[in-house]
Amino acid sequence: MTWDEVESELVKAACFAGSSSRPGLLQELRTHFAMVELAIGAVGRLWLAGSFVSGKLDPEDIDVTYLIPPDAYTRAITDPDTVDDLDNLGTRDWCVRHGMRVDAYVLRLPETEDFRALGVTGAMAPGDRKVFEDLGLYDEIWQRCRSGQKGIPDGARRGYVEVLP
Repeated sequence: MTWDEVESELVKAACFAGSSSRPGLLQELRTHFAMVELAIGAVGRLWLAGSFVSGKLDPEDIDVTYLIPPDAYTRAITDPDTVDDLDNLGTRDWCVRHGMRVDAYVLRLPETEDFRALGVTGAMAPGDRKVFEDLGLYDEIWQRCRSGQKGIPDGARRGYVEVLP
């Protein structure tokens, strides 16, 4: 989705017309996104998950995973001030204290671009194995449901929305 589609489908859609939290949550996410982008220099894309991407009328927060291009990520983690900024932006309590109901995670995107070559020995960029494992972990986490709660059947799956800034 684009930012406009997120707003249209997850905030302004008729089914959310009575929501008291969605417009504010989206604004808080936009502020948070701008702060992450300013700290790192680039955000490749982001995953929105949790109740904000569900049919829940009034979600309490937004779960987001920022996927950062490898060069920007490498620069960011070598600067202690940027690491501190990202640590703050990824801490829910810090975000709430600063008026943002955002639960955020930051992951590096892989350097490997030609995915057809992944099965070829030596074709994967060094370090990308761990990157792919982390991406797969969060992909799986965001598709899980809290089974048995509020009528959610056991084994139910959910999803997340990928936003291209």
